[in-house]
Amino acid sequence: MTNALANESSPYLRQHQDNPVAWLPWGDAAFAEAKRRNVPVLVSIGYSTCHWCHVMAHECFEDADTARVMNDHLVCIKVDREEHPEVDAIYMDAVQALSGHGGWPLNAFVDHQGRPFYACTYLPIEQWRKLIHHLAQLWSTDRARIDKAAAEITAHLSEDETLQSSLGDNIWQLLDRSLAATYDARNPGYGWNAEKAPKFPSSQLLPLLLASGRTEWVKQAEAVLEAMQDAGIHDRVGGGFHRYSVDKHWRMPHFEKMLYDNAQLMVAYARAGEQLARPDFLRTAVNTGDYLLRDLRVTIDGAFAGYASAEDADDPGGEGSFYAWSPAQLREALGEVDGARLAREWDIMTGHPERGHSGHLEPVITHIPHPRGETMATHAPGGDVQALRTSWERFLPILRGIRAKRPRPGRDDKVLTDQNALALEGFAALGRYSGEQRFIDACRELAAVLVRRLSPAGLMRLPNRPAYITDYGSLVSGLTAAFDLLGDPDLVHAAKRVAA
Repeated sequence: MTNALANESSPYLRQHQDNPVAWLPWGDAAFAEAKRRNVPVLVSIGYSTCHWCHVMAHECFEDADTARVMNDHLVCIKVDREEHPEVDAIYMDAVQALSGHGGWPLNAFVDHQGRPFYACTYLPIEQWRKLIHHLAQLWSTDRARIDKAAAEITAHLSEDETLQSSLGDNIWQLLDRSLAATYDARNPGYGWNAEKAPKFPSSQLLPLLLASGRTEWVKQAEAVLEAMQDAGIHDRVGGGFHRYSVDKHWRMPHFEKMLYDNAQLMVAYARAGEQLARPDFLRTAVNTGDYLLRDLRVTIDGAFAGYASAEDADDPGGEGSFYAWSPAQLREALGEVDGARLAREWDIMTGHPERGHSGHLEPVITHIPHPRGETMATHAPGGDVQALRTSWERFLPILRGIRAKRPRPGRDDKVLTDQNALALEGFAALGRYSGEQRFIDACRELAAVLVRRLSPAGLMRLPNRPAYITDYGSLVSGLTAAFDLLGDPDLVHAAKRVAA
């Protein structure tokens, strides 16, 4: 067999079209081939802007000897998680059940019925080869053990579905317990282990906490929003937020920028700015909205098509180099006095980034703006640092202009209905709370694009792919928010058609 990804529409799948691995797209044909050869199936899931997906692809999938092992013992399927969220959800549950954590690349080893019997995320090349040899040996000599593992994992996942469907009125109690277990009051945010790291923005949770009416939860949301706003996870120069922080202090991000996170954080920061009388939060929301308008806007044949799903973690200079500023670069851009001042207030250290063991700019951490260092250490939330934050705004256009000349991270131009519906809700919030005409116009323009994805045959996720439940739910919510801002009754009619 040969690699069959060259004609796929997914940017992620096309990234793997030249691998020596005989990748097949998701579908019945791959499982039929595995049954014919009597070998297990590898379902390898990721997305085009994922840093560790790139690392594993380079180390393992581009290596001819490793590819030979994979091709000899497996039928290998590549899946873009954004094209097939239903596939990703099933196997993500499996890897979390087996290891206690998840992530991408997600590699599930499954039988001919699609039942997972083992799953893992990133592995270095030697461990990856040993794993394949071990599982292939089990498949050949101890199929009963494989079948037992697949049955047990499948039963466990079915139990989880039953639990989720029976939560009922206990959802608030469960949320309360979850917040108590995961909240890090010292470095505000939510960490899912004892080290409280990595930390994700919790972009879905924060608007819920703000709207809850519970004083404790609202204060918690405010603390988290402030912590992220003044940390390395926030792209202070270009606007928007990176996907997550490796450390508990929010300092060192993984540099992907996801549309779904930034769209929901637009809502959270805009709503919090109004609700808590925090103009700095509203400014952060505005800068995030401007990031979408400037850097994620997609046009096809000259016509607006929506917003790209993500920007890559990596760029030609190494992971994070696009976002890094040395003290010398700031002085050159802003002059000696202002440059030195900003380097101090943004906690940017001297020295030069060096390439780490994987070829990426790992010590770039020292050159990522992180005002939560000494600058913010002595100030209470919402206190007299407001003027300090405002003073930085005049430098941002200069720094953006310089940064625009650097090689930029790659972008995934898939325009996904659910993620763009979240952006629609974000622009509606910005239009409502900021009153800025550009966001009102963006809301109207995006609503028109998304309404055109609804046809008599149903809603489309992509031009060539039918929608999933997340597309329907997000679009109803987005159109409702757009109606609240624009007052256009056609948006209500469209929302009813989507919900029907």
